[in-house]
Amino acid sequence: MGSRAVTTLGYLAFVAAGVVLELLARRPGSRIPTAGALLGRAMRSRTGRLAVVAGWAWVGLHFFAR
Repeated sequence: MGSRAVTTLGYLAFVAAGVVLELLARRPGSRIPTAGALLGRAMRSRTGRLAVVAGWAWVGLHFFAR
């Protein structure tokens, strides 16, 4: 298995973990916050907004800049 396949599997595992967490968060009575709630909480402060923008910039640079 080449390094490209390992990297792809790593990203897929990361996405799958996010989907599982979101599904667990949407169960009735769950104490896990949804992704929307986490982003909403992060966007309340300047530091959080900068972190969200930096995250989007990183995603854009690594996935969409080809």
